[in-house]
Amino acid sequence: MFNPYTKETSYKEPYRPQFHFSAKNGWMNDINALWYLNGTYHMTYQQFTPRHGGYATSQDLVHWVDRGTALIPEDTHLRDLGAVPNVSGKQVYSGSGVVLEGDAAEKITGSPKPALVTLYTGTAVGTCIAWSNDEGKTWHNYPNNPVAHPTTFQDPRDPCIVWYAPDQKWICAIYEKGPGDTGFYSPGTSFYRSDDLIEWEKTSHIDFGFECPDLFELPVDGDPGNKKWVLLDAQGKYLVGHFDGKSFMPEQDAKLMDVGPDFYAPQSFYPHNLPEYEIIQIAWMNRWKGGIGWDKSKTWDRNATFPVKIALVSQGDEVVVTRNPIPEISNLYFNSVQLKDEWLVSPAAGSEKTLLGDIQAKTVDIELVIDMNETTARGMAFQLNNRELYVDLKSLEIVAKKSFGVGGPKSTTEARFPLPDDGDGLLSIRILLDWSCLEIFAEGGRFSYTEQYGFDPQNQNMGLRAVDGKVKIKSLGFHQLKSIWE
Repeated sequence: MFNPYTKETSYKEPYRPQFHFSAKNGWMNDINALWYLNGTYHMTYQQFTPRHGGYATSQDLVHWVDRGTALIPEDTHLRDLGAVPNVSGKQVYSGSGVVLEGDAAEKITGSPKPALVTLYTGTAVGTCIAWSNDEGKTWHNYPNNPVAHPTTFQDPRDPCIVWYAPDQKWICAIYEKGPGDTGFYSPGTSFYRSDDLIEWEKTSHIDFGFECPDLFELPVDGDPGNKKWVLLDAQGKYLVGHFDGKSFMPEQDAKLMDVGPDFYAPQSFYPHNLPEYEIIQIAWMNRWKGGIGWDKSKTWDRNATFPVKIALVSQGDEVVVTRNPIPEISNLYFNSVQLKDEWLVSPAAGSEKTLLGDIQAKTVDIELVIDMNETTARGMAFQLNNRELYVDLKSLEIVAKKSFGVGGPKSTTEARFPLPDDGDGLLSIRILLDWSCLEIFAEGGRFSYTEQYGFDPQNQNMGLRAVDGKVKIKSLGFHQLKSIWE
């Protein structure tokens, strides 16, 4: 493992998130391979420019240790620090990971020991393999790269590798230009299959997707007898349908799993050796429209979303994805406030009194359930440091007043995002607030919103108020969160 970091950090820089992963120093972007092996969660991510493979580990999916650089490409800029290229490609572009052992591992690594294996895009080479069979301590190049998609540039790219049990085959979903429904070549997702991750056969192409595909199968409403496949792309756009090991067949129109401005390249852990089969997802949180900048953060730039568990639920005649923070977040709680059956009344004219207004905090998890049958208010406003979040209770919409710039708003725009309504008379909203990070979940995770915002380090104000009427709070959980770096 190579340590590229020339600057020490306390992880306490004024804008650095405290419970969202960020690289120790420098730029990070797309999340790549995600594995679990022998009690440890492993993550690679795109690091620096030119792109390298950064690497981090965790024992609980919450507290992370940045281990440095695992994958060093041919065009590395770190040679003066002693870095020696150890993988194929001028740069390391996105990919995914699987865990191998026995004969399957030996064919690639030369040993039957359990191995972390990643397939990624090595630019100017193609789809390449790198591996570690000492639990991430050292990383090695597969000598016969590329194993697929030879290229002189960077396309096709971003291979997603999954195991298709009915045919005992490996499947690769990759962003590629291919013959679409019209017969013309168009960007989308192609599917390949293999016995050994080395020899690949193309089986189909679909006119869907832009970069970083992911593919997985889950039960609908928890019913193991009713499973559906999900195909998604870097923008969080997804299809629900059927996959037969060769072709993906959508059964409904595409949807977005996250409507916020800063959600990109979501990837899930290789599920087959997790403690239990589930889809745990982490995405990259960019700052597409505002947020904080490199000029202020000094040593680090960009971060990951908080890990979520993905599920499929029925919504009318369709099936939708839900995203909910993993329960291990509760390990970070302190100074919690729990309320039940409370009335929130809009403040009198001139009054500044709000619920939670006597609390100062910068990292929080808020879970709120509202009884809409007894609520009369037009809306509800959350004060989240220098960020106000408004919920229109008449139209059932989140109104996001997007701030641009660091240390408070320099300019704002306003956008409305409809909330799903399951007709049970209750509205549930969950908010994760971190230093410069805002994630909102609602209605059991059927609504998701991710934003990096212009955080003001000096502002710790909290508050919740009704607007023009009363809000019946069925339950409220307010939790401050410890830093994952302590």
